[in-house]
Amino acid sequence: MQPSRFVAGLTPLPTAARVTRQRGALRMRLITSVISLVLLIVFILLFGKTWSAGWTVTIVVLWVLSTAFWFLVTVDALRRAKRDLGLIPEGDAFYLDPQGIEFVFPNPATPVKVDWAEITRFRLAGRNFGAGPVLSVEARGEEIARVPVSFLDATPAVIDSAAQAYSLGRVRLDTEALDNVF
Repeated sequence: MQPSRFVAGLTPLPTAARVTRQRGALRMRLITSVISLVLLIVFILLFGKTWSAGWTVTIVVLWVLSTAFWFLVTVDALRRAKRDLGLIPEGDAFYLDPQGIEFVFPNPATPVKVDWAEITRFRLAGRNFGAGPVLSVEARGEEIARVPVSFLDATPAVIDSAAQAYSLGRVRLDTEALDNVF
């Protein structure tokens, strides 16, 4: 490694925290499902005798469908978080130096090098759920490398500052994707 390089390393910490949050969300989903089932049973026992069996069946079916839907959404979010955590290797993601950017993630055996003059776009792209937006580099109008920002040990502001410094102000990190938080 050259001393005049900015190194953006890979870190599992934000993704591990996401796994922990999703496990907590699944636990809360189970607890609230049990509580709502108890409340549903009490409600049906108290008031169910005054309406037809069709209403009771409709209410139970709606409860089952909504509970199953939200349970599946939570399980899928946990599955995706665990998958993302498994994708994060140890090491570096990319380097910035006076010549350009060198991506070593996801395949360190074949790094992708791009000179500052060839870069047409350096931006955050993608959605803000799951692993979050990705840092994307485009050269000659074609995306050549990307890495999720949540995998990195550097913030977008630090990466932007380093890119501006090493490119002598020619390249900035476009953070417009951060404005699309929903």
